[in-house]
Amino acid sequence: MWGFLSRNRSLIAVAVTAFVLDQLTKAIVVAQVPRGTSWPDLGFFRFTHIGNTGSAFGLFDGRNSFLIVGAILGLVVLVFFYRAHPNPGVLFKVSMGLMIAGALGNLTDRVFRDHVVDFVDVGPFWIFNVADASISVGLAVLAVSVLLFDQSAPDHVGIGADAEASLDGNDDQPS
Repeated sequence: MWGFLSRNRSLIAVAVTAFVLDQLTKAIVVAQVPRGTSWPDLGFFRFTHIGNTGSAFGLFDGRNSFLIVGAILGLVVLVFFYRAHPNPGVLFKVSMGLMIAGALGNLTDRVFRDHVVDFVDVGPFWIFNVADASISVGLAVLAVSVLLFDQSAPDHVGIGADAEASLDGNDDQPS
């Protein structure tokens, strides 16, 4: 148990911090901004309290039970993906922590509120919350960590040089 906590402290710290921040900001918005209103009333950046019964971009509106099952399955996939990585680095752990926290934050809303509290309203963009931002940033960090820092990836995209030479019929001849 202690070994697991020690090896994964950055993932756990990020996940707990993002989850608490998500739930805390939602509680403040629910207490201070009446649902369906914005503060301030006008402007590029506002806090607009809405209850989202769908998923991202308004998809699957009103299908809370389906989305709860989907969130649980998504969390299972994230855990298996993380555990399958042979040597997760700090960026990989941070990305997984953010995505797990985001999924747990919105799942918590769906289970206890029957909707997700969204409130960050920036310009013409969709209204979102800290959990949504955590998932998006987590995906971006994952992409960066895999594309730029994954040392286990081959030097080039495609099949290996040995297999390429074999397909060309040049496996015994130097190039």
